[in-house]
Amino acid sequence: MADATAQLTSAVTKLSPPFPWIALPGDAVLVGGAVRDALLGRLKDNPDLDLTVPRGAIQLCRQLASRWGGTVVVLDQARDMGRLVHGPWTVDVAAWDGATMEADLWRRDFSLNAMAYHLRRRTFHDPCGGLQDLVLRRLRCVAAANLAADPLRVLRAYRLAAELECTIEERTRQWLQQEAPKLGLVASERVLAELERLCGAPQAHHWLIETGTVLQTWLPMVRPWPGLKCLSHRLARALDLERKSLAGQLALARLSGVLGAQSAVERLGCSRRRQRQWQRLNHWRQVWAASMARLTEDQQVQLHLDLTTDLPALLLVLLAQNRLSLEEAKMWLYRWQDPADSLCHPHCPLSGHRLQEALSLSPSPRLGALMAFLRHENAFGRLAAHDEASILDSARQWLQQAADSRQMPGRKKPESS
Repeated sequence: MADATAQLTSAVTKLSPPFPWIALPGDAVLVGGAVRDALLGRLKDNPDLDLTVPRGAIQLCRQLASRWGGTVVVLDQARDMGRLVHGPWTVDVAAWDGATMEADLWRRDFSLNAMAYHLRRRTFHDPCGGLQDLVLRRLRCVAAANLAADPLRVLRAYRLAAELECTIEERTRQWLQQEAPKLGLVASERVLAELERLCGAPQAHHWLIETGTVLQTWLPMVRPWPGLKCLSHRLARALDLERKSLAGQLALARLSGVLGAQSAVERLGCSRRRQRQWQRLNHWRQVWAASMARLTEDQQVQLHLDLTTDLPALLLVLLAQNRLSLEEAKMWLYRWQDPADSLCHPHCPLSGHRLQEALSLSPSPRLGALMAFLRHENAFGRLAAHDEASILDSARQWLQQAADSRQMPGRKKPESS
């Protein structure tokens, strides 16, 4: 306990929040993730801070903002919870849920989050045994009723286990399954935000299948993909994804894999852009499986048009499902990383304006079809991309064939490849 107190005192002293600690009332307490992360030695320079006071939390936020700057957000007027946002800092302040600090800690979600540091006294408080669980890397719910108080804590459990590389106590896992149907009481945007955080966590792949099973008790349309346990950071690194791409593409692949069905994505109220993103990824995963990777030329072009920014996510899914070898995936990634690759980045070699000018065309579906033809031919190297005269000759031939096909009944229109 003395070591924990010294470690917390050292960590807190090094922090430079947007206000001096002395500006807080004498009974202010630091709780939650900052305490946990300080004890793990993983506290960031600008961590999100959670403070509790006996009462007057929102008023304290306003006083701090008035004196030291920042913006105040009222999180819950009835429960007296506010937030101070100041540059890179986010400070949540809440009134005690109970008559004492310890009573408040007993109402928290998990023992790892139910530890506190009294800022004025510089004392460590751990009534729920969180420090021991931290040593064991074990996630344990304080009480089943605490899960029921906010069903989102069901998903938070898996996210914390994935972030902290913890196991989940068996009794807690049973409680999570019991409370999962109540996720329907939570705002869908909160559920989605928690899922996205889970899918971005280092060890998420260990918990994705169980998370999908839990979600099914609330959303029966959830259909987790096979191979979720293989969607690890190790797999992404083996594919040689850059660090920034690794996180975003792996999270996309995981989240799509957990939800599976498009109807589940829609139920969570995702943005239309997100819905289209997942729909395309799911579509091409299915097409690839059905075709055994023998895609037609048209399919190949459309795949790269659809997944211009998200091809690595598909490669990760195919690797996890053993539908693509690592060597093949690396080859596709290498090509995708080259903006000049005409298949991975399909484009018409001449602009619509230039085609109109050179061929006396007007904006029309015929112009769009011509540009699609030229894009297709360029994707497979059948055009001299830097020879405008040659490209225009190909365009004239296509236009002539199109005209002939319209004039001769029963004749097929010119193929796009």
